[in-house]
Amino acid sequence: MDFYANWLAAPILVPLVFAASALLVARRVTLRQIRVQRSLALVASLLNLAVALLLLYHTLQGQRMVLYAGAWQAPFGITLVADAFSAIMLALTALLGVAVVLYAMGTLDQRQGLNFYPLLLFLLMGVNGAFLAGDLFNLYVFFEVLLMASFVLLSLGGRPSQVNGGLRYVVLNLIASTLFLTAAGVVYGTLGTLNLAQLAERMALAPQSLRIVLAGILLLAFGSKAGLFPLFFWLPASYHTPHPAVTAIFGGLLTKVGIYALFRIFPLLFPELLSSWQPLLLTVAALTMLTGVFGAMAVTTIRRVLSFHVISQVGYMVMGLGLVASGNQLALGFGLAAGIFYIIHHMIVKTALLMAGGAAELTMGTGRLEPGYLGGLAKRAPALAVLFFVAAFSLAGIPPSSGFVSKLGLLQAALDAGQWPIAGVSLVVSLLTLMSMLRLWQKGFAGPAKSDTFPLRTPQPRLTLAPIALLVLASLAIGIFSAPVFGWAQTAAAQVLDREGYIRAVAPRADIPRLWAPGEEH
Repeated sequence: MDFYANWLAAPILVPLVFAASALLVARRVTLRQIRVQRSLALVASLLNLAVALLLLYHTLQGQRMVLYAGAWQAPFGITLVADAFSAIMLALTALLGVAVVLYAMGTLDQRQGLNFYPLLLFLLMGVNGAFLAGDLFNLYVFFEVLLMASFVLLSLGGRPSQVNGGLRYVVLNLIASTLFLTAAGVVYGTLGTLNLAQLAERMALAPQSLRIVLAGILLLAFGSKAGLFPLFFWLPASYHTPHPAVTAIFGGLLTKVGIYALFRIFPLLFPELLSSWQPLLLTVAALTMLTGVFGAMAVTTIRRVLSFHVISQVGYMVMGLGLVASGNQLALGFGLAAGIFYIIHHMIVKTALLMAGGAAELTMGTGRLEPGYLGGLAKRAPALAVLFFVAAFSLAGIPPSSGFVSKLGLLQAALDAGQWPIAGVSLVVSLLTLMSMLRLWQKGFAGPAKSDTFPLRTPQPRLTLAPIALLVLASLAIGIFSAPVFGWAQTAAAQVLDREGYIRAVAPRADIPRLWAPGEEH
């Protein structure tokens, strides 16, 4: 076993240990205890970022890292796997974790802050575990860990709107989890293992009808968690209700776990279905983009607008997955790499935008875009206005931002593959996104400064603006120095598509008997 493979446990253990320690000190709501929780969360998030960057450095050399926990091989033990794709996702998650901890320090009050930090660490633990899981069961387990932490975070504060949004969120996600668990049970009963590498070897032995049913159930389960059309309605109903720090980490992170599962599972287990289902995937991508952007133009609060844009942008990522099945050599690698590049761009920019929008809401005491509510923030908070402006135009795809490079890559791959309809939809949605961002700017930041405001809480300027500036600068750097970052995305895409390499690196050496084999009588 590679020495560095032991580090694969760190992204799970570090948040877990620090979250448990933070809970132990929270017996009463005192300023001292909240400061201790803040300090523990900051140290844990920085350690998590350091480990994630270490894993990213090693996997970008083209290596896969595998850890069999406790030296128990599949299907009896927990298998953790990191390649360039999962390491990129871990590094982005860690970066967002650091940014949100700093943002929360500047915006949460004493009552809201209690237990926010340990819950955030539990959430990071679940997300990290999902990115590292090498088998379906542990992928399910980590999905549930992040679901439990996210539900409590959503309802933290106890307002009726938060409880209502949290219930919608948890019910729809529990249905998706039930579908996922059903698929895992059928897979284990049929093929005798849940290890992804062994499943990649054995899936061809399952009847075609069973493969189609399994792929359909998993598409529904992961599509619901990713917020794809028509399974997204839990997202805009819940994301605008919690504190802005919660909305920011949810908007940047949670739907990407579902997208990651789609990118990981379908090329590995169902490569032939990617071709036959390409029209379905591209149609879903187009409808997701259009529904999200039209929804954003119809709602009238700043965080609901940005929540609908989460849905719209997820469509671009599925577009990258759909282009893999084009049979075109450029689309095969370049399309998926463009999709991964889009994930990188969106996680950073969306978190920055939701932080900035949340800060505007806290400063003005409202997020409503009708006349007489928001307005004049460019004069009242010029630094916040500049950061929001840059992030908004990156989301719209204005050069030289990361949004421009990622959308251009997807457009090139679509045109080269002859997928004109999805290319046209992506251009139209990009234009509508620009119009939506201009509307937000006009309603929230332009015009004379309002004098009669009722701030929910005056954010601490440095702790609020510093993490937003960090993410905005990262977005600009990715756009300006896009070649090396796109090279990382291409390395990740190549490893995702390399089924034989994954099987060689991850499959247990011991022969695990199947519970069922073709020709056997039941």
